[in-house]
Amino acid sequence: MSIQVMLHELGCLPVSKLVGLPVVSDLLQADGTPVDPKARMLKQLPGMLDQLEWMAVAMKRQRDETGPF
Repeated sequence: MSIQVMLHELGCLPVSKLVGLPVVSDLLQADGTPVDPKARMLKQLPGMLDQLEWMAVAMKRQRDETGPF
C-alpha cells in the first residue's frame, strides 16, 4: 500500500509534490538554516510548501463557506 492511499484512508489530503529528506540533520542545522543552501533536496521544498499552503487556504475557505462535514 502506498503512503498516499493510507493517508487518504486516514482523512488526510496529501499534496502531490514530494520532498525526500533522508537525514534532516545532514541538510539543516539545529536552528533550521541549511548546511548547504545549494543542496539538491532543499530545492524541492519551495514547491511542496507552496502547494501545501494553497491546499490549506482552499480547504479553510471551503470549510468557512460550507462548514465541516
